Amino acid sequence: MQIKRYEVLDIRDAIELIKKDLGEDAVIISTRQVSGSNDLGFFGKPFLEVVAAVDYKDEDAAPPKESRGFGQDMLGPIYDDVKYLKDNLDSIVEEKVIYTVNSKFEEIRDLMNGIKFDLNLLKNEKTGRGAGDNDLLMYLDGISFDRKISSKLIEIFFKDLKLSNFKQEEKIEYFKKFFKKIIEKKVEKKKLNRWFENRIVIALVGNSGTGKTATAAKLMNKFIFEKNMHVSVCSIDFLKKGGYETLKNYAGKLKIDFVPVKDESGLKAFISGSQSDVIIIDTFAVNHNNLFQLNNLAKFFVQFKGKINVELLLPAYLKQPEALRAYESFRNKAGANGIIITKTDESRGIGNLAGLLLTADSSIDFITAGENVPEDIEEADAQNIFSLFFPKIIQF
Repeated sequence: MQIKRYEVLDIRDAIELIKKDLGEDAVIISTRQVSGSNDLGFFGKPFLEVVAAVDYKDEDAAPPKESRGFGQDMLGPIYDDVKYLKDNLDSIVEEKVIYTVNSKFEEIRDLMNGIKFDLNLLKNEKTGRGAGDNDLLMYLDGISFDRKISSKLIEIFFKDLKLSNFKQEEKIEYFKKFFKKIIEKKVEKKKLNRWFENRIVIALVGNSGTGKTATAAKLMNKFIFEKNMHVSVCSIDFLKKGGYETLKNYAGKLKIDFVPVKDESGLKAFISGSQSDVIIIDTFAVNHNNLFQLNNLAKFFVQFKGKINVELLLPAYLKQPEALRAYESFRNKAGANGIIITKTDESRGIGNLAGLLLTADSSIDFITAGENVPEDIEEADAQNIFSLFFPKIIQF
């Protein structure tokens, strides 16, 4: 029997990986929650550890002669899996049944909540009840706010107020006033941590195409020319030669230290040995739905125990569900503690990211627009973030 263990975000991810690795005949023999976090309220979602197994086929029962002389290091994974099954055999069936029931209940509850929301909206439009906020909802729809987030915010901001008593422009201004207060809390002047002998260490993380290498170059310039600080840079993006070479060449033009790093010990040695005021770390692209990639990235930072400013790059055009999922994944697995909104020039606004402001501990630190270095990066403040959520309408 071949046994494999997976860490996944949900059971559907597990089923896809299991079928790919072990084939259609594989079965799930246990599931349990691991390292989950509910800090994000109704956006939170636990990780799962899933163990699956498949019987060897007859032709696979005996290994080829040249592989029979394997060493003790190859027995380790088999021993671990057997020990795990032995230790957990009594609870496997019970855990599987409980998880299946709970997960199905969560799916049904989410579905019913969605149906309830849509039915209430249709009912209000049909009867004329709630018509007072329809024009405000339509306005927010037009600047990319998610309808459910808009409705929730309207409910909070206008509690005990009769919207029909407000003109449309008054409702919009009232909404903007209170939304700006949320922004102010999320972009309060946060000083970047200085844990390493009063040095700032910034790691840039995110999915492919989020602009990590370009943002690294912009930050290098910002700290050197605006803040008069000495900067060094390293890259653990050893899988993408293009990004690696671009950053290396740029560092050469600025005459600052650049070092490629291939493992955790190399990163620790670089940070410990650097005399710079600011250290910037460019990382390899990670799919936020891929636990294997997330774990590989997390290995570089776990040794520093939260002392690095791990900045998650999110494109301005990213849809809300994926933005929230990416934030949760990088926060839980890689320790992301700040957000950089990138490519704002490619989006009419960032209303689609409003849900991030309702999550726990989220902090927007920088915003970027375009490819110009170093002009196209700003430190986030209440005014520039507010203007991105509520852009001026340009008539063509």
